[in-house]
Amino acid sequence: MVEIASTELGRKDAPCVVFAHGWARSHADFIAIAELIAPHARCVLLDLPGFGDSPRPDGTWGTQEYADCLRAHLNGMRVSDYIWVGHSFGARVGLRLAAMPDSPIKALVLAGAAGVKRPVPKWKQIKGSWRSREFKRKKAQAVDEAALIALEREYGSPDYVQSRDLGLRDIFVKTVQEDQSDAVGAITCPTTLIYGGKDTETPPEVGKILHRLISNSAYIECPEFDHLSILTRGRHQIAMVLKEQLVGGHA
Repeated sequence: MVEIASTELGRKDAPCVVFAHGWARSHADFIAIAELIAPHARCVLLDLPGFGDSPRPDGTWGTQEYADCLRAHLNGMRVSDYIWVGHSFGARVGLRLAAMPDSPIKALVLAGAAGVKRPVPKWKQIKGSWRSREFKRKKAQAVDEAALIALEREYGSPDYVQSRDLGLRDIFVKTVQEDQSDAVGAITCPTTLIYGGKDTETPPEVGKILHRLISNSAYIECPEFDHLSILTRGRHQIAMVLKEQLVGGHA
């Protein structure tokens, strides 16, 4: 079992809110939001395995392994009923946890959530296939590691490139290839999906797909925010949703 680093804010006797960050980020992304709801909640801010102060898993984990590990960790903290707040990769894990038959999650609040595939226009499929072939052709001709890294920077996404430096390339590839479309329909807890209108990493289209698939869900779009500013300039929107859950007694 991986040792999970975490930080706590708020009241020990209050309902618990668990925060799970995005890829290559840490619990620090959620400190400002946790401070806003601390009078009403016990806030547990996680460093997911492989990020922040938590060591990487021994094997090639997907979101199911992350979900199982984090559930066991939280059980060890005597936390069984909680609101899960996830951003991007942390939302992928939250979706997996919430879809379990005996899920410990009382409500989901997800910002820039990933986890389902969106339709790709034919022209983009053709362009993507061409780029993939070009990358593989040039990769086979690379004379050293420096040339290979340069190719990755030319053809790969920023997260794909960074996954090499993090030593998490295997986990990155496995998780981004997952599609939870068939699983998220089992989620019954109240789910709020919050997206930035300017998010190009997990665009609003992804949120609308999740909204259609999760019956007890609400969709909120903030036009002026992108993938990261939804957590900073958009923190009050997320905090407002959480306060409604906590003070209103819905969680």
